[in-house]
Amino acid sequence: MFKIKKGFLLIAVVIVVSVFVYYRYAVKILQVNKSEDATPVTDMLPIGAKKVSAVVKYMATEDKEDALRFVLTVDKQGVITEVATLDAKTGEVPEKKIAFNQQASVMIVGKKLSELTAIDNVAKSSLTTKAFNSVIDQLKAQL
Repeated sequence: MFKIKKGFLLIAVVIVVSVFVYYRYAVKILQVNKSEDATPVTDMLPIGAKKVSAVVKYMATEDKEDALRFVLTVDKQGVITEVATLDAKTGEVPEKKIAFNQQASVMIVGKKLSELTAIDNVAKSSLTTKAFNSVIDQLKAQL
């Protein structure tokens, strides 16, 4: 059998215990401090800007109802600066709505929300376009 010096064994035990203590306690302390100081950048808006949103439900197919949240960011003059189409339940952008978001942004960013009436078909999404057009008045009412 191998002869192991007591000093080497002692050092190995100290290292293992130190790693255990660090992992067990230090990581939790760092996570708590990190989460208290974190401010999401996405929630910060320029002064005077605000987000307006509306939820709409519509029949996507004969047996499936879809619910979307349209969120517009408008500056202090009421000009649309950002458009987002989110799943009303999860708050995430559905994969099928990415093209709609991009093309709708091109169509309406830079326009005043108060002057927006309706948009034409966007990204081959006639149902989503109709859903958006149906909530324009609700969005305007939030200005």
